[in-house]
Amino acid sequence: MIISDCVRINRVENISTEYIEKELKKCEIEPIRWAITHVSDKDLIITLAYERK
Repeated sequence: MIISDCVRINRVENISTEYIEKELKKCEIEPIRWAITHVSDKDLIITLAYERK
């Protein structure tokens, strides 16, 4: 089953694809695709799709 969800991660000065994917793995999520949908001073909101195991 494919799940769509939003995840909040801490914002760092130099945002990179590697940083975002590392943070998602900490949440035990292996996304099919993801996008940054909101940025604030403290965090990022990532909207993603992943397969539930």
